[in-house]
Amino acid sequence: MPDGVKLLNSNARLHWRQAAARTAAIRREVAAAARSMRVPPLRWAHVVYRMHPGPRTTRFDPGNWAPTVKAAVDGLVDAGVLPDDNSSRLRGPDPRPGERCTQAGGRVVLVLTELRPAPTPKESSVP
Repeated sequence: MPDGVKLLNSNARLHWRQAAARTAAIRREVAAAARSMRVPPLRWAHVVYRMHPGPRTTRFDPGNWAPTVKAAVDGLVDAGVLPDDNSSRLRGPDPRPGERCTQAGGRVVLVLTELRPAPTPKESSVP
């Protein structure tokens, strides 16, 4: 995720306008980053995210940053990296703890892995 984007946390009690503004910013910035990095389109993918806590954090739950990652995955859909973010195209996102970072508020890193889907019964049948 790009530096400087304010993250969303499940425990934050933001006004809906603030939350919507952060969601839109995350979505927009991730889409722009994916385009600039020329991330290729994936038909099926697994997303793992690593939450790197900021310098002041002593204890944290990586799953609390799910709202940030939801907006980021929507940005990947907007950029054309993923065709959709439903369960037929995406496994995860799965949270993992990361190493401490120097960025205030922490940092989220997305790891995309292309998956080869299992054939459906119709595809695996022999004509």
